[in-house]
Amino acid sequence: MEWILFTIGLLLGLLGGVVGVSLTSMSKISDLDSEIISLRIQRNLLKDELLKKKRPYKKKKYYNKHKK
Repeated sequence: MEWILFTIGLLLGLLGGVVGVSLTSMSKISDLDSEIISLRIQRNLLKDELLKKKRPYKKKKYYNKHKK
């Protein structure tokens, strides 16, 4: 009879431990997910900035003032 109560207590303790760890780690996982999303948005914005078409480069003409 004692081993039945011990087994039930052990199973309830294990179940409670798993639920407790899951609840405490849920907030950390959601923080990491939101950070991943914000980093992906930042990466896409920077990528668009780099790939944005820029106006063509016009070579400036420099005149030599001391030319003889």
